[in-house]
Amino acid sequence: LMSGLSKLMGGEDGDAGLLGDQNALDDLDTVGDANLWLVIQPGNGGPVEDWVNCEKMALASPRTPMVVINGALDKVKGGFYPKVFFPKLAATVDRFWKKFECTFYLKPFSDKGVYGWLYRVYPEPWQVVWENVTPDKNGNAEVEYVLVDVLD
Repeated sequence: LMSGLSKLMGGEDGDAGLLGDQNALDDLDTVGDANLWLVIQPGNGGPVEDWVNCEKMALASPRTPMVVINGALDKVKGGFYPKVFFPKLAATVDRFWKKFECTFYLKPFSDKGVYGWLYRVYPEPWQVVWENVTPDKNGNAEVEYVLVDVLD
């Protein structure tokens, strides 16, 4: 849409510069496989099709490793998106997404004034960390992080 609008507004030059200087862009190299698929925040806050497209990318280039950052894979793998409304996404979960291993996970939580995190760095076990806040002798907040549980 933006590229079409840029060409329309550009008149004879064909580019109004809405997407930057198009002449400065290199042509995409379509020869060979990519060295790495780096996918940033698919689907979470964007179209659900992003997750489906990740599987398509992996099938198109099976030897290329894929790294997903902020992928909300706990939602995808945990059934947050109902199969009846998202059948294409549901089909990719068992076939593709359940093979992924989370290498870093940090999920803050709070409940009734208690704050903490569910935390994991692969291959270490899952940990629950609680934040204990107490006033020091000057009335400033002093924070102590307490490891509550280690889950294997």
